[in-house]
Amino acid sequence: MKIKEFIKENYKFIILMIMIVLFFNIKLPYYIMAPGGTINITDRVVMDNYSKSSKGSLNMLYVSEYEGTPASLLMAKLKSYDIENNKDRQIFNESVKEINRRNTIMRDNSLDIATMVAYTEAGKDIKIKSKKNVVIARTKDNGLEVGDIIISADGKESDDVSDIRKIINTKNENDTIKFKVLRNNKEIEVDSKIYLEDNSKVVGVIIITEYDYDVNPKVDIKFKNSESGASGGLMLTLTIYNAITDEDIIKDRKIAGTGTISFDGTVGEIDGIKYKIMGAAKDNVDIVFVPTANYEEAVMTKNKYKYDLDIVRVDTFKETIEYLKNN
Repeated sequence: MKIKEFIKENYKFIILMIMIVLFFNIKLPYYIMAPGGTINITDRVVMDNYSKSSKGSLNMLYVSEYEGTPASLLMAKLKSYDIENNKDRQIFNESVKEINRRNTIMRDNSLDIATMVAYTEAGKDIKIKSKKNVVIARTKDNGLEVGDIIISADGKESDDVSDIRKIINTKNENDTIKFKVLRNNKEIEVDSKIYLEDNSKVVGVIIITEYDYDVNPKVDIKFKNSESGASGGLMLTLTIYNAITDEDIIKDRKIAGTGTISFDGTVGEIDGIKYKIMGAAKDNVDIVFVPTANYEEAVMTKNKYKYDLDIVRVDTFKETIEYLKNN
């Protein structure tokens, strides 16, 4: 009886409390992109006798992302932040777990490529011991899962993604290809159907090649679990190069940048550049390297908010090194 009387006397307050809880906590199918910041990766280097004494630092840039709730969406509208549909970052109905797994694999692969580019540019020893092909996303239901390591296709071992492509091209639409994969440390076989997509034969997976290599000197960079994706490739390469050479390319400056890295040293386009520039300005960065494809938007953001930092466009890792040496 007392409970009923309490509800009757306080029902307006109870309803208000329920609405407030829902306003801040109910999950909507959106996420918000907002200004991020810098990650000092100079201090993340693990290498014997690593003793760079520069007061400056090398930094990756990140974009802050928030889950969509009524409260966060209202904040985003008021601050003119970008609101994106969760489906925009999904590949074929990926789960959140699969998205996170894909981004972690891409981060580790980016570190592999960064290591090879940095050692090659520095003239240091690097020897590739083995390669493995890893599924990072699916575009079809084909029996394969994110994280699967492909051992063979139709009984033929595949050291490179191009080997798998050649086997697929021998097939006809609706044929199947038998993959032997390593999944959760167990070998299993999966039959995948061949599809025709834009006049190309596909099985509906995105695959990258991971590398096992010996380097001298040995170097590594430690990441937090929350740090993922490939957009830090340029700065990873720069950090490794800085660690394995005797050159002082930092010169007491706070240097940041963004961009993917390819085996030939090409710096590639990334997303969220304006929020990365905002984060760089907030953390008092002196120089920001950006891919040419992102340069115009980066400069527009700098000019709009009158940020005091230098934005430098680069197409290759070599250009980045030359700029730091000469400036």
